[in-house]
Amino acid sequence: DETWHKIRTQDGGLTGWSFAAYLQNIGGTPPDSGTGSGGTGTETPPPAEETTASYRVTAFSLRVREGPGMSYQQIGSVKFNEIVESLDASQDGVWLKIRKPDGSLTGWCAASYMEKVGVSPAPDDGGTSTPPPEDEGGEGDGEWYRVTASSLKIRTGPGLEFDSIGAFTFGELVEKLEASPNNEWLRVRSKDGLKTGWSFGQYLIDVKNPGSEPPPSTTVPEYNDKNWYKVTTPTLNLRESPNLTAKIIATLSKNDIVPALDESDSAWVQTQKLNGATGWCSRDYLTQVSEQKRPDSITQLLFPGVTYLRKDLTTPRPIVVHVIAVELQNPKLEFLVTPSAGGTDVLCTRTTSEFLEEFKLHVAINGGYFGYLDASFDPPKLCPNGGDPVRISDYAASRGKVYSNKKTAQPVIHIGKKNQVAINPKKIAAFNAVSGDRLVAVNGQTVKNLAAQVPNPRTAVGLSKNGKWLTLMAVDGRQPGYSEGVTFPELAELLISYGVYTGVNMDGGGSTAMTVRGFDGKARVLNSPIDMNQPGKERAVGNHLGLLIKP
Repeated sequence: DETWHKIRTQDGGLTGWSFAAYLQNIGGTPPDSGTGSGGTGTETPPPAEETTASYRVTAFSLRVREGPGMSYQQIGSVKFNEIVESLDASQDGVWLKIRKPDGSLTGWCAASYMEKVGVSPAPDDGGTSTPPPEDEGGEGDGEWYRVTASSLKIRTGPGLEFDSIGAFTFGELVEKLEASPNNEWLRVRSKDGLKTGWSFGQYLIDVKNPGSEPPPSTTVPEYNDKNWYKVTTPTLNLRESPNLTAKIIATLSKNDIVPALDESDSAWVQTQKLNGATGWCSRDYLTQVSEQKRPDSITQLLFPGVTYLRKDLTTPRPIVVHVIAVELQNPKLEFLVTPSAGGTDVLCTRTTSEFLEEFKLHVAINGGYFGYLDASFDPPKLCPNGGDPVRISDYAASRGKVYSNKKTAQPVIHIGKKNQVAINPKKIAAFNAVSGDRLVAVNGQTVKNLAAQVPNPRTAVGLSKNGKWLTLMAVDGRQPGYSEGVTFPELAELLISYGVYTGVNMDGGGSTAMTVRGFDGKARVLNSPIDMNQPGKERAVGNHLGLLIKP
């Protein structure tokens, strides 16, 4: 099926089989056509299927020129995040010759603004094959797969020459309907039955008895149509009813900003805290900050030493930022990274809400990267309480037990027994540790040469210069009109604006989640997650970072 090619190096020193997807046919005869040990040198091998490397544009607009240099005339441009094919490179590697997938533009671009995204079979420009008729009905063969790419195209047929009709998202569960003759492409159907088509099998991993979907999350209401007030006294009681003899159910703190749910009483206002506690408080200690609109900035004390801040930005695009500032010197504070029941780097996925509730925490965010495991890892056996078995990609430790000892380039956040936090320390006894994606802020400055990637949801952790404050941040994204996310440099700027000296980007996208313990003991989601492109849906992830406030 030509999935593998038997090859020989030019000097004849090595002969063996290699995966054809990573070999490019350059045609012609090698410079040395001598006889070598593997053959006579006179046979002409059959032409291999042409392959091209794919690159993603990382500049907002990248000029395409006639040749490899600034002196050549511009003949067009490619846009930010556009995928192109690489045909050639200059000798110094500074310039790449690229072609748009539709063949409408071919030319040279600066390689520093191109990010390699893999090698894929090149489309057959002269192909006239007709895709097989779609059969949206019918039964699958009972084989289930998880999508391992951030976005996996769905095509009308088994090849890049077929039209794209949509995409699956990371972690999405699909059922196999059929396969191409070489099993390189799979025809699959989404679990809800709404999407059916062909996808590249390299980005699908088979799973056995997929776990059940996580329960729906409880999100904090927006209250966009309410008046909002700021508390002006150090402590303000919330009571069950609008009178001084009613039972106190909660308290508000100075500078807390809260919505008015009921203003029918001239002396009292019914309001609600972020944890869901709802009660009445005196108007005398409130000052109005907005009218029938949620203010652009909200502050609320969640627990002693733990403060929530929200900021709504309108430039450079709609952005909603959620921040939890944690005072590390609080003696009642404890941290927890998701533990491993078996002491290995294989964990069972949980939503951030499930993690918070299971370990009775007060605050939690999603953690680092993870990868789904194939069908040899049986969920009912490994994860009897639900979730899918996954492997943590980088270093991780929980309460003194290192369960993923991988040494990677990713930054590691270490939290000691006494809540001393260090990022990438040279020497420290591991207690709690979770890995991020990359450093975005160092010494109070944005890290240079951060990829100007497309805005996305982000999760981040930052530490102040004096080491006394930890900042947890979640930025919502992929939700036009509400919040479209941020780039890495923008994330760094946001962290620095909240006093962060060293900042780490964590796993983001559909994984981004920030939760808090509700008044009823259940988790409440402070941000708006976007798993499977569904606003408000949490993704079940590998590990998390949580904190507990002891009584």
